[in-house]
Amino acid sequence: MKNLLLIFTLLFSTVFFSSPSYAEWTKVGENINATFYVDFERSRKHSGFVYYWKLIDVFKPNSSGDLSIKAYDQVDCKMFRYKYLSGMTFSKPMGAENAIRVDNRPGKDWRYPPPNSANEALLKSVCSR
Repeated sequence: MKNLLLIFTLLFSTVFFSSPSYAEWTKVGENINATFYVDFERSRKHSGFVYYWKLIDVFKPNSSGDLSIKAYDQVDCKMFRYKYLSGMTFSKPMGAENAIRVDNRPGKDWRYPPPNSANEALLKSVCSR
């Protein structure tokens, strides 16, 4: 009986108190440089646009030592274009620990994803929901 209670307690604590940092990210694409994720639980539709968080987990750190990037984008699904709103970079994979840099300056221009690119896969996944 004690073993059963111990197993139940461990299972309960693992499920309910585990780190949620990986739980909300859904992999939507990959290329030779990175893996791309979307947080569908936090995506929102408003006034004909979709707003969502993406996470880019790079395989090799860039010159600044970044291993992951989280960005908040606005998507116009009718025109199939996107605009950067804000983001942050991290020295750990999957946006772990504190951000190294934060950029809250929204982009002014709409961007159109190239065919067969990771950004095209991101937009398709966000717009299809």
